[in-house]
Amino acid sequence: MADGNATKTALLDAAKQLILEQGYAGTSVRDIAAASGTNLSAVNYHFGSREKLLNQALLESFLEWTEEVGAVSSELASADPNAGPLEHMAAQARPMVEDFPRRVPLFLTFLEALSQTQRSPELRGRLAAHYDEQRRRIVETMLAGRPEGEQPPRRLLEVFASFLLAIVDGLMVQYLLDPQAIPTGDELAGLYETLAALTRASGPAAPAGEDARAGEDASAGKDARAGKAGE
Repeated sequence: MADGNATKTALLDAAKQLILEQGYAGTSVRDIAAASGTNLSAVNYHFGSREKLLNQALLESFLEWTEEVGAVSSELASADPNAGPLEHMAAQARPMVEDFPRRVPLFLTFLEALSQTQRSPELRGRLAAHYDEQRRRIVETMLAGRPEGEQPPRRLLEVFASFLLAIVDGLMVQYLLDPQAIPTGDELAGLYETLAALTRASGPAAPAGEDARAGEDASAGKDARAGKAGE
């Protein structure tokens, strides 16, 4: 069993490295076997197919990146349990943007794999599950340390997590086209910090429908007072 786990780990590590160097489509079973020091049959034995091995290698590589960037947000959550989504975005902005150059090969591989999802339901499902896992991790990081009664609505944080992922993907695409055009990590963090300060200054927003009810109550009170005055 130990040898089997070691072989599986070696295959996965080799696949992670090869997809960065050769791309998703350019990585063959023979390449993986040679790089991992195993035989050709080991890929199918441990993963079922080349595609399943490459899919796992790609998704684990992205989750490792998420963990590295998210570690900064986890530190913020420990230091300030009341930090809101914008504070978390500010904390992550610098390490995220600074890491773009190192992550270009991984993102290119991701785009290559994404283009094949319409022909591969299995790959599409794995990538969709990958985004679900990223959203879950972002939400859990922001909830860490908050007392249960003071936690924001989970759905609100899930929406924010999708928004954050869209920003990362969009900035990375722009970086591929023109690295000088995107904001620096400091500029992006400054934007989020400014928005967070403005949000705090404006105070908490009333829940949906509360303003309308308040208006109705005020109107009812006014009518009652007018009636009493007429008496």
